[in-house]
Amino acid sequence: MKPNRKFVAGCCCAVLLFFLAGCSVPQGLWPQKDMIGSETARPDGGQVVLIASRTSDFKKVLVAKLHEQLAAEGVAQKTIGIEELAQVYSTGYTAVVVINTCLAWGLDHDVQVFLDRQKTDANIIVLTTSGDGTWLPDKGGRDFDAISAASKMTTVDVVARDVMASIHSRLHDEKQTPKH
Repeated sequence: MKPNRKFVAGCCCAVLLFFLAGCSVPQGLWPQKDMIGSETARPDGGQVVLIASRTSDFKKVLVAKLHEQLAAEGVAQKTIGIEELAQVYSTGYTAVVVINTCLAWGLDHDVQVFLDRQKTDANIIVLTTSGDGTWLPDKGGRDFDAISAASKMTTVDVVARDVMASIHSRLHDEKQTPKH
């Protein structure tokens, strides 16, 4: 009977390791590419929203909708890929929108490094897409907004509305804060 227990325990361990590795392997083998950068002219003293994202059909449509709405409100935007976050500090922008994908029940590594490096994160909005759209990152006492969504084209308008509501709160906060 003891050899059977060892065999079953070994099989359970192997299945667990395979399962855990399987959740992160696809990103390593078939990573999403970074969003192609774009920028609108910044009016003197105007507000700028930074959008950082990887690409997928859903994310491309979402970013296009955010661009449309920001332009309609006269707010400048700069869009970059997630890898470019390595050179970004959130204090240079009115709001920073980071659109990432839940990987192995965690944030994209580049997003995590970006968040860990920030001195202040009150102007950061992290949108995380996941299979069912309910996964949220552990904020660890930080002050960024966390939004979750499933990458379904039928929900892109609702997600854009939620992200814009969070952006609006930052635009409003900056207008109320006197600049020195």
